[in-house]
Amino acid sequence: MSLRKQAASLAIMHAADVLQPLLILPYAGRVLGPLHFGQYAYALSVGWLAATIVDYGFHWTAQRAVASARHEPAVIAALFAEVTVTKAMLCCVVMLVGFTAAGGFLAVSKPVFFCTMLTPIGGILFPTWLFIALERAWEAAVAVLIGRCLALVCFLTMVTSSAETGLAVAIQSSIGFVAALVSLPVILSVGFGGFRAVTPSTVGMQLRSGWRGFLFALVERILVALPVPLVEHFAGYVAAGNYSIAEKFVNATRPFFRAMWETLLPRVAYCARHDPQAGLVLIRRSLLTLVVGAAFSLFLFFLAPYVIVLLFGESFSGAIPIVRVMSIIPVLINANTCTSNLYMFTYGHERAWASLNVVGMLIFLGVAYLLCRQLANPAVAVAIALIARECVVLVVSAGFFFTFGSTRAGSPATQGDGEARTSDLAARSVLASPAGAVPSWRRQLRLKR
Repeated sequence: MSLRKQAASLAIMHAADVLQPLLILPYAGRVLGPLHFGQYAYALSVGWLAATIVDYGFHWTAQRAVASARHEPAVIAALFAEVTVTKAMLCCVVMLVGFTAAGGFLAVSKPVFFCTMLTPIGGILFPTWLFIALERAWEAAVAVLIGRCLALVCFLTMVTSSAETGLAVAIQSSIGFVAALVSLPVILSVGFGGFRAVTPSTVGMQLRSGWRGFLFALVERILVALPVPLVEHFAGYVAAGNYSIAEKFVNATRPFFRAMWETLLPRVAYCARHDPQAGLVLIRRSLLTLVVGAAFSLFLFFLAPYVIVLLFGESFSGAIPIVRVMSIIPVLINANTCTSNLYMFTYGHERAWASLNVVGMLIFLGVAYLLCRQLANPAVAVAIALIARECVVLVVSAGFFFTFGSTRAGSPATQGDGEARTSDLAARSVLASPAGAVPSWRRQLRLKR
């Protein structure tokens, strides 16, 4: 698949992920009522948190490993099996802990909690990371579209009162199941032969190689969820509401950047192993998309204030200075996507990549705390703290790119740090295996030595 078709497919898929919940939102609010709608939203957030833990960053590490070994079916089947088994084990742990906490620490009943767990289970059955890594995003986009459309129809026809809150949660959480059924032919083409070679040691290696991706995903989710409560703590609900509106305008630009790195990451990961120079050229070309990030930033600064007043009224004009301060964030995210997510992650700086993300979160917390006590508008202080975080990530990742990028051009890139060299080990072991079967990772390590 060409990069253009891959990008279009990912754009369609992410657009469906954004639009379908928005179409449900007004209907759910009217039918469920404020109280039960709050319970519905809370339950979905619990499901997404569980999905983040179960995914464990494999959307990063496993996608990179499969992309670099895309012409080695035995390696792909082994990686698919190991990631699936590892995620299933994590899901069992999360389900056990969540079931114990439901009705107490978690403000959902046990039946509703099981409905929320359909989200992580669907993530196991529908391996989006595999489609993207193999540059078959079109099949994934079709499956997601069918799943989202079916969920929309079922929600509008079956959820008719607040007594059906659990059903509403189950419908919205079952999209992954439908997508898995639609994409079953693709999954069958990968095969299930790799499950025969899965051992506790292979599961342990996947956990060790994937934890940095998990750390990155967890920090990103914290940075999305934390600012609004932080503003409310320092300035109250009105300021939090204004910040939330401004934040939504900024977050509306994020699907573009996600589609961008998901489009380029498989190709860059493959080049990093087989043709490092070509991968670096592709990353440099990706910097041309800064024009798009700059356009988003200009829109937020000049036009978003008028849209806010038009849609929400003058009573929410407090969001205008916040969105103008945050207007620089899209172009910073755009640059960080190229230098951090594409270069550092794929060209052997995975440990520094994960550490930089954690340091960025700590800088955000420190700057936000200090500025909230100094500035008259804590919402602006939190916005500045987010900008400080993005600037630190950009300075460090750009330093890595421009300092080490030229030296990487002449030698094959590693697949990460330490145990993260998954596909290289697997490829060597397949070549050494007489029947083409993939041995255990313990045996692979012996072969490597």
